Parts: sequence; C-alpha cells; structure tokens
Amino acid sequence: MKGEILYKILNSLKEGAQDQADFTNAAIRAGYGAGMRQINYEFSRIQNKRITLGAKRHQINKFNKYLSKLKSEGLIIEDTSKHLSLSESGRKKLANFENSFSLNRNLYKKQEGDRVTVISYDIPVAFNKERAILRDILSELDFHLVHKSVWVGRVILPKRFIADLNRMGILDYVEILEVTKSGTLKSKN
Repeated sequence: MKGEILYKILNSLKEGAQDQADFTNAAIRAGYGAGMRQINYEFSRIQNKRITLGAKRHQINKFNKYLSKLKSEGLIIEDTSKHLSLSESGRKKLANFENSFSLNRNLYKKQEGDRVTVISYDIPVAFNKERAILRDILSELDFHLVHKSVWVGRVILPKRFIADLNRMGILDYVEILEVTKSGTLKSKN
C-alpha cells in the first residue's frame, strides 16, 4: 500500500509522544522523591486508563453505527429533540421476535410426568428452521435424544406445544407416543 511506511513511522511517533507525555504525567503524579517503582505504577495506571477509554470509544462507535443501520432500515425513528422511538415496522419486527420460539425459551414450563413420552419426527428440508426450533424446545423440556430424530423424556407436554407445532406447520411430520409399559428402552433420567 502506498504510504504504508510513512503511516507506520508517524503512528509510532504518535504513540511514542503519548508514552513520553504519560511518563512525565506519571512522574508528576508520583511526587517529588518518588522511586522508579511508584512512577512505573502511575505510568501503568495512565496507560490502562487510555486503553479503557479507547475500548469504550470503540464500543460507542460500534453502537452508533448499529443505531444508524436501524434508522436506515426504518425500524427506529428519531425526532427533532434526538429522542428515539420504534417505527411501525420496528413494532412489527419486535412482535415477530417476541413470538419467536428460538428467542423465547421460557414459553414452556417443565412438568415431570410418570410415563415416558417418545417424540419422533421426519421433517422435510424446507422446514429446517422449524426443525431446529423443535430440537431446542425438546431440549428445554428435558427430553433426551436417543436416535437421530427420536427424543425420550418423562415430561408432560404443555398444551401450547401441540398448538405451536401446528402453527409452525410441522404437526403432520411429528409423532408423539406415550409408553405405558417399560421395554428395552433405558431411561436417561
């Protein structure tokens, strides 16, 4: 890159000047008659503060860029007094997130049952996202994977679970069985 060497030289001089200024400041803070140990301590405190401020500045810039992106996508709006609020499309996006199964893992309350429940599914590739959501839900409900698409657990399924499978469009691909007599299936509990 043209000017790369010049950039490196100027940048190192800038940092050297900062180091010299920080060292002078550290010597003044340490006070008259302070030893090198105290001056080094003050110097490291000044340098750490500079690094922390640089990191905070970076985080603030990153956040401001993200806010700018949200504004350009029309999800948030800013009034003349710089107050931010949700736009109509932002409200819709928020509602989608709130109804998302993958983000809200507290939709289903675990309730241990006395019978073993087996859930098996063969979900088409077109429903990959829904399959992943189903796996997350089963895991949250303390089901255990015993085969590629077979889950087992001593759990009473919440009523909402069946309704949500139907709403996601995968109910026809899921089989739910309740085992009343034990067989060769070993409990993972």
